[in-house]
Amino acid sequence: MADRHLAHVVIINDRSSRVGGASNLAVLSAKMLEDVGVGVTYFAGDLAPSEKPVADTINLGGMPLVDQGRLAALASGIYNARAYTALRDLVLAKDTPSTIYHVHGWSKILSPSIFRALASVRQRTILHAHDYFLACPNGGFANYRSHEVCRLRPMSMQCLTTQCDKRGYHEKLWRSARHMLRENFYTTRDMPANIVIVHERMREYFARAQLNGKYIDTIRNPVQPFLTEPGSPWQNRKFFFIGRLEPEKGFDDVAKAARLANVTLHVIGDGAGRQMLEQHYPEVVLHGWQDRSHLRSIVKDARAVVFSSRVPEPFGLAALEAVSSGIPVIMPDSALLGSEIASRGCGLVFHSGDGEGFADALRIMASDDELVRRMSARCLQAAPTMAHTEASWGEELMDLYERVLERAAAGFLTKPLATDGTIGGAPLFY
Repeated sequence: MADRHLAHVVIINDRSSRVGGASNLAVLSAKMLEDVGVGVTYFAGDLAPSEKPVADTINLGGMPLVDQGRLAALASGIYNARAYTALRDLVLAKDTPSTIYHVHGWSKILSPSIFRALASVRQRTILHAHDYFLACPNGGFANYRSHEVCRLRPMSMQCLTTQCDKRGYHEKLWRSARHMLRENFYTTRDMPANIVIVHERMREYFARAQLNGKYIDTIRNPVQPFLTEPGSPWQNRKFFFIGRLEPEKGFDDVAKAARLANVTLHVIGDGAGRQMLEQHYPEVVLHGWQDRSHLRSIVKDARAVVFSSRVPEPFGLAALEAVSSGIPVIMPDSALLGSEIASRGCGLVFHSGDGEGFADALRIMASDDELVRRMSARCLQAAPTMAHTEASWGEELMDLYERVLERAAAGFLTKPLATDGTIGGAPLFY
């Protein structure tokens, strides 16, 4: 790589093990930076894994909120004092004008307290929006009670008085309080922040939340195809769902539509919904979670990969892993990739929440071999333009780091810091 001013990157994430998309990418970026000779510190809230992402990894030994007792989770989820102290001390000890702070995830262990520690270096801090937590208190722009995409303005009075949380209104209030505290420590409305989004259409949601969009950059995630060599999906008959078996993923909608369309559904994934599928949809073939090699051997028999998320999925990694393998997809129009999938002829899109429309899409895909063959060819043609490779993703990050350092040198922070290093004046609701 060419000479760069970047000297050190502090990667901040709830977890240091590869659990979920954000953590996978945080670990990947740490290893890539280390490989090209950039100094890396990985700051994580969890227990140290058997294999640390990089040599300089700091683990706070915390547990995810869902694994803590209720009162402990409520308290530490609002303000994790240990995370604040440890990150503040790290900034004081290691900060230089050539240091970047890259936040991948904070909502599961670290809490808004980390933003208090980062306020003094916000010019060189990057917030990677793998989800919507910067804009929406429940992180999904979804009403988890009605199973619909939320159209409200986040943190408006109508939002605050709407029960949209999975568990109860008390948690909605808790999440709203957490959102307010994060905004008070590190405003994203009253002044620009360095934000990375993973799909261009996330801007629409962030604009609705009135985030300052001056320094928002789009860097799509890297994608590796499911298959090392493209298959022949038009010769196959199996449809696959890949993902967590949680209500927001709509796994039961997939099973219902597959039964209506009389097609064979295979599920790769696990979660709380497994028992429901076993009891009510015994015809569904359940594979559980699979490592990459086993997943490849299973998915090679796919005619299409199907999705029915009830939230506006920001990226849809599994969808692009399928597309880059030449496997068509079926997905709801609420997915940010939906319009691209439809316009590029890489699959079929149905109206979110329309079970009959979903079943019709399955019937069409099941009955037309020539359509599937054409879609497969279009998938392979379009895939390189829809996502990054790991190498190109790494280059995009490096270029972003340099731009952020240049802006920091010019000084975009225009509002004075409060005595505790935070930026005051954030409203309680918008």
